[in-house]
Amino acid sequence: MARPVLLPLVATLAAFFGALSFVGSSGQARSSCSRVPARVSAEYLERCGPKDSDVPFGSASATGPGATVEFKKRPFGILRYQPGQGGKGAMAMEIIPKSRYPGDPQGQAFAAGVQSGWVVASINGQDMLNEDFGKIMDLLDDEVADPRFSKSTALALEKQGGRLAEPVEAPLSVVFNSIPGYTYKGAALTEDGQDGFAR
Repeated sequence: MARPVLLPLVATLAAFFGALSFVGSSGQARSSCSRVPARVSAEYLERCGPKDSDVPFGSASATGPGATVEFKKRPFGILRYQPGQGGKGAMAMEIIPKSRYPGDPQGQAFAAGVQSGWVVASINGQDMLNEDFGKIMDLLDDEVADPRFSKSTALALEKQGGRLAEPVEAPLSVVFNSIPGYTYKGAALTEDGQDGFAR
């Protein structure tokens, strides 16, 4: 009597586990686009990916006043950058809103008055307004060293095909320009119990 019940159950389990076997396979039929979510973690996308509040911008429109900042060491205190239209240019989006102690590297952008929505105009005198976003990120190399995210960052770099440029040696001079009429609409960062910052 039990046999008719077991056969459908075994068939269902076999189909389920058979369907799961493709997840870890490296079959040629899958396109590189279908592998992207598996290679970049949710944490990486939450920290560095686009947000609904991001406003598209053209880096050539960054003609307003800003600031020239000398970053003495990394990280600078800018947690996320947004690429401009066509993948050109980079806008500072989320800036740590305080300096915790004198010389705090993650308070450099805040202490220099860098504002969310300002665009990287130049690095060490080199024009960045029409440069590829990935190249600007590699030149800045402004990634917070956090072991929770090191694997996802490495995978994102591998997906891009390696570095597009070698990081500029610190100290480095970065000019930020504002975009006339641009209003930052992102979330304000708040301090968490671990002395880090989150949205």
